[in-house]
Amino acid sequence: MKVLLIILSVVVVAALAVVVGCRMLASRSTEATVGLTAKLPGKIAVVYYSQSKVGNTATVAKWIAKHTGGELVPIETVEAYPDAYGETLKAAKKDMDSGGTRAIKSVPPLDGYDVVFIGSPIWYGTYAPPVAEFFKTHSFAGKTVVPFCTHGGGGAGRYFVDVRKACPAATVKEGLTIRGSNQVERRLGTGVTVHHTEDDVVNWLNAVF
Repeated sequence: MKVLLIILSVVVVAALAVVVGCRMLASRSTEATVGLTAKLPGKIAVVYYSQSKVGNTATVAKWIAKHTGGELVPIETVEAYPDAYGETLKAAKKDMDSGGTRAIKSVPPLDGYDVVFIGSPIWYGTYAPPVAEFFKTHSFAGKTVVPFCTHGGGGAGRYFVDVRKACPAATVKEGLTIRGSNQVERRLGTGVTVHHTEDDVVNWLNAVF
């Protein structure tokens, strides 16, 4: 009987810890506490592809747009990837093995923009196939390209190297790598704000420009 009570006590304490932890995550403020001192030249576009419902890459893109005054330009696929992350990766691998891209809805030319931020989740060590299609169908000659990416723990891989290869006629700035959500966090509904805040973005912008 005593053993059973001890086990029940441990379970209750663990459950309370999870609830409190989730509440702390939910109430954590991600608002910036530092100011933007960087001076970005010209007109700005923040182009991004974000697949997960948590919206890791979209969150970072919105932070960038908020502090730079840039226009958000989402990349959307013609055919959506599966909802399940594991199935998404399988589909993405198939795309990469059969040409490396995935059809996207029309993204207007970027002729009027001077600075183009480009964001992607990291899949198999580089940008997602929809972003590869975006690179294939747009010119960046004479522009300043600023890459950023989100990942679930594996880092940026060769993303920044591949962006430079995709934009040989552009000036490519130092990129930002943000830890997003892993599969467990996706199921809990938590994402990039578990690990990062707007301050990370603002500090990066101040360092790069």
